[in-house]
Amino acid sequence: MPWSGRIPNTASTTCCSFCKLITGDGEDAAMNLFGRYLDNDVAVIAEIGVNHEGSVESASTLLRLAAEAGADAVKLQTYTPSRFVTTSNQQRFERVTRFALSRQDHLRLRDEAAELGVSLFSTAVTEDVVDFVATLGPAVKIASGDLNFRPVLEAAMRTGKAVILSTGNSTLDEIDTALSWCRDASGQQNLSDRLVLLHCVASYPAPMHDLNLLSIPFLKERYGLPTGYSNHAVEPEAVIAATALGAQVIEVHFTDRRAGRTFHDHSLSFEPEEMRKLITGIRAVRAACGQYGRPVLPSEVALRPLMRKGVVAARDLPAGTVLAAGDMAYARPATEFNWSDVDGLVGRQLIVSLHQGELIPAAGVAPAGN
Repeated sequence: MPWSGRIPNTASTTCCSFCKLITGDGEDAAMNLFGRYLDNDVAVIAEIGVNHEGSVESASTLLRLAAEAGADAVKLQTYTPSRFVTTSNQQRFERVTRFALSRQDHLRLRDEAAELGVSLFSTAVTEDVVDFVATLGPAVKIASGDLNFRPVLEAAMRTGKAVILSTGNSTLDEIDTALSWCRDASGQQNLSDRLVLLHCVASYPAPMHDLNLLSIPFLKERYGLPTGYSNHAVEPEAVIAATALGAQVIEVHFTDRRAGRTFHDHSLSFEPEEMRKLITGIRAVRAACGQYGRPVLPSEVALRPLMRKGVVAARDLPAGTVLAAGDMAYARPATEFNWSDVDGLVGRQLIVSLHQGELIPAAGVAPAGN
């Protein structure tokens, strides 16, 4: 269920409910995003952002490298410069303008992504580009800085596409309000098939001690929405930990190389081989998390009798011995009798001879009553 206005007492969250949050088990987690069902998988986004620095050729290269590394989706940033930043800071405005890709560039990259088998989508940084961004792929991203900007949120929800909303530098009241706007704009009370929340720490780069990754299960419990993690840390361990804590979507900044780059986003971005290893780690950790419960797993079944205590001869026993409790002891494996069968063996006759320590074979004991 989506958030109802009740703020849960997280101090009393049970281990049971916490584990369900981590594994994704529950009624809200069946969203399909970028070809991944989020109830039992993780969608990985390679965030190019503006690391192409305005070159569509560079963006094309990054797109290909991200696809080769195993990303499910590649994300850009789309905006109208004059609606993004003020002209009062002329240096920043000129950089933002220089880094902006044209709509034709976006469409070229969309087509290339389709050929590579990877999803392309973008952050709609300004409200006037939302409808165009919705034509690029299956989702529209809203940056942390615009969580409290109603025009872009409402426009994104009205597209009918999935909306991914980062929560960096936001209070709970601000998130509550943003989700109210999203529900109103979409006409849906339950947004679990439309909206993904991403825990994010807005600092660049974010130090490990500030990541507060427990916000991932907290947000998932509070709002009942698919929840993920937008990474601004340079350490890969942050992403692996987020996966173990139940992140269903992982967004990681991506570059072809950090060395020699002056634009700051490159410094916290993962290079192609790092991204490949990271995605391998994400997949392995999510598989290791499994599902809520305690089943005997297929890989364990054959080991069960080998790990359990069986019944052995406590001394040398000739054929014809009528077994007494003192004739039997316990040792692995339980491939013939289990230790718990001892009471049923008392009074039965051996039809084979046994040395001390040998397993008492099922075929070596006369049927009961003989």
